[in-house]
Amino acid sequence: MPYCPNCGKVVEDGMKFCGSCGYELSGKEQKDEVRKEESKEEKKFEEAPSKPATESTDPISAIRGGLRIISAKPIVLLPALIGAVISAVLSLITALFFIPLGIWNLAFLTSALIGLMFIGAVLSLIGGVISYILAFASLDMARNAYLNKELNLGASVGYVIKRILTFIVASIVGALLAITIVLIPLVAVMFVIMVVDEVGLGESLSRAFKFLGDRLSDIIILFIIGIVGGVILGLIPYIGSILAAAFNVLIALAYIDVYLHYKRI
Repeated sequence: MPYCPNCGKVVEDGMKFCGSCGYELSGKEQKDEVRKEESKEEKKFEEAPSKPATESTDPISAIRGGLRIISAKPIVLLPALIGAVISAVLSLITALFFIPLGIWNLAFLTSALIGLMFIGAVLSLIGGVISYILAFASLDMARNAYLNKELNLGASVGYVIKRILTFIVASIVGALLAITIVLIPLVAVMFVIMVVDEVGLGESLSRAFKFLGDRLSDIIILFIIGIVGGVILGLIPYIGSILAAAFNVLIALAYIDVYLHYKRI
């Protein structure tokens, strides 16, 4: 829109006089004012600071972010800690039931010993199933914590049970891929994507390969930190398994952070 060069008010195209101050207008003056205003707008646009499409992240920053989430929402550790305690208790019970026969008095009732061993095997199986479900529930709660959603252990367990067949098949495929050793990081990423994006095995594998190809160094660093940290913490007497379980949640949050930042690019 042209402006009056005398008072600065907006005037209509083709007007000979300004409706506000009565200044005599000419076509050239109107065009000059239009060009000045357009020049101002272009300058404002050029001077405006450009914003990046997304913030970049690295493994260390992702781990720090995970620590902040855990500090603000410690309940995110609940399924992992419960799973660690159950595994520790059942392992102890199982070990007692499977004490080498040489320690037992051979005169002891054989049927009773066999019964104890059977009970130990059943408890071990139950513990393994519970720990398996809680492992995926922990990943689901980590995703919800990262996305600032409500954390509910029952809801996360229900989510895992609802997709249990998909997770079982994925675990079998993951075990086969892990035989190669070099594809273990791919398996870890596959499970993260399967939960974060709520996709099936084929799609999660496809996205995992692409993610691994684009952010290989970040994933390898996180994988090494996760393995080394988990082993070191696991060696601590009595509470090692619990600390290692909490550390695994931290690494899961870091994986989620790196992956979601990658998706925003």
